[in-house]
Amino acid sequence: MILTSILAAGAVNAAAVGQVGENYCHLTWDKQCCPVPGCNVSIAPGVLTICNEKPEPAEFTWVLTDVSGLGLQFMPASGTVVPGGNSPIGIPSTCIDIPFTVICPPNFPVGSVADYQATVTKVGTNETFTCFGNVRNVSDWKLDPVGDPVIDVSIPADATQPAVSSRGGLSVSNLGSSGKDGVSITPVVMGSFRVEPSQLVIPPIAPGSSFTVDSFFDVFYEIQPQSLTRGAPPQSNIGDILFMIDTDVPPDGIADTVIGSQTVRGVPTAAPCPGDINNDGVVDTADLGILIGAFGTFCF
Repeated sequence: MILTSILAAGAVNAAAVGQVGENYCHLTWDKQCCPVPGCNVSIAPGVLTICNEKPEPAEFTWVLTDVSGLGLQFMPASGTVVPGGNSPIGIPSTCIDIPFTVICPPNFPVGSVADYQATVTKVGTNETFTCFGNVRNVSDWKLDPVGDPVIDVSIPADATQPAVSSRGGLSVSNLGSSGKDGVSITPVVMGSFRVEPSQLVIPPIAPGSSFTVDSFFDVFYEIQPQSLTRGAPPQSNIGDILFMIDTDVPPDGIADTVIGSQTVRGVPTAAPCPGDINNDGVVDTADLGILIGAFGTFCF
């Protein structure tokens, strides 16, 4: 019930899973615009991730638009991703992260949420796909991930392999006029992964100060045998962790306010597959044809 009440209209698109042959995108979810004491300007960071799940290199154009009606602006608001150079999107499950800035309106109400959209078009085919993100106005908290804006986590190649964790960090700031004591942060997962611990306890924070820990939480991907198709490794997967706190005075033990988020991307690991000569994840007649064609060849 808590999660349903705090998500905006585009929430169903906040987590994306790569499907074989389908390109997709993902936008940063629940970042903070901050027009309160302690924040110099009313802006929020964002990241647009574009993933190519097709075998050929591709060129994409992208455009960011405000769908909230509140007057969000973006810098940059559009661009082009060209394969090769410093923006390779060629092989399947290859993604690129494009940072941008959301500029919030001066009348953005405290506690409100504003949705925005990315429209991505594949050049030459006019294939178009969209994804949604949002920004949230905070009152007296500010939370920023420490390190990369997107955490990469290995997805096991099969269900018999143990999940390997990636570690993330947070910087939590008290922008209010009074000290904060006994506060815990609850991670809410939007994706097919899990986070440990289930609560992050932070020490007392005086007004105007911050608490930063480089190693704050662990993220794991775990898969089920039925999620694998014909022995192929799982597809790429991207989602978000929402960080929530209990803002009631006195606290009632229920996390009710989002103060930030962290984007998480699952990166498939290749499964060992003896006999898969062409590395397509399946041992089949194509591999047999390669073997027969090379049979009797002397290798020096």
